[in-house]
Amino acid sequence: MSQRPPLTQAEEIARALALSAYETGEIRLTREPIAGCTHLVATRNGLFAIAPDRHVRVAFGGFYGLTIRGGAIYAFEACDIAAMPTKRGRIIRLEQSGERIASGSVLATGLDNGCHQIDFLDGILHVLDTSNQRVLRFAADGAPLETIHPLPPMAERNWHKGYVHINSLTRVGGRILLLLHNGVAHTGRASEVAVFDLDWREVERWPLPGGGCHNLVVLEDGTLLSCGSMAGEIVGLDGPKVRVSEMMTRGLSIGAETIAVGAAKFTARIDRHASPGTIAFLDRDYAARATLALPGAPTEIRRLDGRDLGLSDFRATLPSALSGPA
Repeated sequence: MSQRPPLTQAEEIARALALSAYETGEIRLTREPIAGCTHLVATRNGLFAIAPDRHVRVAFGGFYGLTIRGGAIYAFEACDIAAMPTKRGRIIRLEQSGERIASGSVLATGLDNGCHQIDFLDGILHVLDTSNQRVLRFAADGAPLETIHPLPPMAERNWHKGYVHINSLTRVGGRILLLLHNGVAHTGRASEVAVFDLDWREVERWPLPGGGCHNLVVLEDGTLLSCGSMAGEIVGLDGPKVRVSEMMTRGLSIGAETIAVGAAKFTARIDRHASPGTIAFLDRDYAARATLALPGAPTEIRRLDGRDLGLSDFRATLPSALSGPA
């Protein structure tokens, strides 16, 4: 791990507030009105509700995984700087009241600060414990169920000993997909999609035409999309679909008419909590419609109404088509 420079005074204050929130079980909601907002965005600098022309801070804190179920919002929050091994990660549940996100509860604590995507698969909450290369499964009320090791467990973050940085998952029909980042800057390897059956037996791997990829979304016709992060793209298995940004793309939400994709300047992992970013809004033909500046680097984006093809349980309401490599 890179040596971290001393924290600034602002960082020390932010870290102290996050630690206090973790120890007391506080969720630092703003309760600002979010009427007209269409998406939620997780960042290391807060949780935001957005529309193409505005953003509203919903909560203070460092967030990554984000999912919607039954109108409730579930999020992974790291109550410390993500790269630090303090295990102050937690799962929170937020509830809307009228035009505000007005209340919340803590469902699980003691998680690694570096957990990434979370999602419900068949009603069970799956949390990607990325640094430890495993999947944690919880009931909807936060009760722990089991730990899955779909890949060799990792005691250290070593790219040359089998670490692949699993950062995204989705389920389509009888297949579960995991995105393997693969650390192209360290290994020279492009990202891959590992395909598992429902018993978490790996059946094949599909190469992606990109490095350092994030996010998995399967369209209605079975087309698989991801963020080709290092090139600022959205990619499919057969190649790039569109160049979105000169920055690193991460965070992908696709609804019936709109694609929302996040971007931010690539920074050292230890500094990402302080980086700003953007959200690009595209139509379903990948034409740009708007770009929104955001005071945080996007880590995940989800539609507030839950009708998001990146959500496995919503995707399960549609035909289970999934197209592999040509």
